[in-house]
Amino acid sequence: MKKWIPICFLGISILLMSLTGSSPAALSSGSADSLSEYTGTYKMKDNGYFSVFKITLKEGTLYGEADENGANKLLKQDKADTFKSTSQYGSIITFKRNPDTKKVTGLSLLIQDTEMLADKQ
Repeated sequence: MKKWIPICFLGISILLMSLTGSSPAALSSGSADSLSEYTGTYKMKDNGYFSVFKITLKEGTLYGEADENGANKLLKQDKADTFKSTSQYGSIITFKRNPDTKKVTGLSLLIQDTEMLADKQ
């Protein structure tokens, strides 16, 4: 009987993945091509905290780094162009796009109820 429990969970997981048409990895990150559009250096507007926010892509995962304070993994959220940092602050990064070209032009960083804006360089 105990052997059937893990098998049932595995079967249910496979069934749910087939119904959604996505694997867990596809749900968590997105393709490297689509993530690369976010990479670059973002110049922070006068905020008094830091001047640059860098977005990098390593092994299919985005990382964000404020000035030279160490990079933190960015986790894709349900809302389009929105990620949550794994930093101790749990910042929310929302990328901004040009309405005509749809290219990423900047970002909004929400950290501890403070919104900071940046333009892509």
